[in-house]
Amino acid sequence: MILKYIRLKPTIYFFLKETEPSDTIREKLCDSEKPLICFSSIRDEMVMTEKRFLIADRKGVSGKKIKFISIPYSSITLYTVGMVGGLDLDAEILLNLRGNVKIQLRFLRSRQIMHSIHKAYEIITSYFICNT
Repeated sequence: MILKYIRLKPTIYFFLKETEPSDTIREKLCDSEKPLICFSSIRDEMVMTEKRFLIADRKGVSGKKIKFISIPYSSITLYTVGMVGGLDLDAEILLNLRGNVKIQLRFLRSRQIMHSIHKAYEIITSYFICNT
C-alpha cells in the first residue's frame, strides 16, 4: 500500500535540435511507420511516428551500445508540454505511462525548438486524444 504514495522520479532525456532520423533509428522502425519528427542531442536521438516515440539512448564512452526505448501512444496516461518562454532555458514534454513510469523529454531553448515543440504537441494530441 505504501508504494502507491511514492512518486518515482522521471527518466530524463535531453535533445538539442530537430533533425532527420539516422540510419540507426530508421532500421528500428516498422515498414509501415513513417517518421513525423526527430530530435537529437550529441549522442541520443528520438523519433515520433504515427504509432510511438522511439528513443535511441547511447551508452558507454564510445556510444556503440544503444538502448532503444519504444513508447506507444496507447501507453500514455497523461502528458504535459512546457513551452519555451520567459526566462526558461528549455522546454519539456513529460509523459506519464501505465505502471507509474515517467519520462521527461527536455529540449534546449531555441527558435527552432519552439516551433518543433508545438509540432510535437500536435502529434501527441492527434494520436493520444483523437485516435482513441
